[in-house]
Amino acid sequence: MLNILSAIFGPHRAVSIYAFVKTKGLAIAGGLGLIVIAVSLLVLNDDGKHEHDAFMTVDVLTATPINGDLKNGVIASVRLPDGTATSITATEAPIAQTVGTSACIEKRVYVESGEPRYRFKLPRYCEAS
Repeated sequence: MLNILSAIFGPHRAVSIYAFVKTKGLAIAGGLGLIVIAVSLLVLNDDGKHEHDAFMTVDVLTATPINGDLKNGVIASVRLPDGTATSITATEAPIAQTVGTSACIEKRVYVESGEPRYRFKLPRYCEAS
């Protein structure tokens, strides 16, 4: 490598470049690699657009307050209308305090994949639909 650098930059500058690459080259290559990975994740990731599908009232199987207080939120397992169970987390106190034996959830569907996502909503949304 030193011979190639010497032919391009001259012998004195080639030694300086070679020493710099040997000492700092791995760190610079690692930093550039991380930047390339981060940019590619941002550029190649889908936009995640999703649309409202339905509001529904579901049975709550278990509900656990976050840090022992509903003001911090709730983690609940619910039974969906198709019979499957899923876990939903709400961190907003007004919504978390409405989760009891039943709860109002919103079903949202990703545009690209059609994959459903659920989140707790205030009971008034389920009463209106």
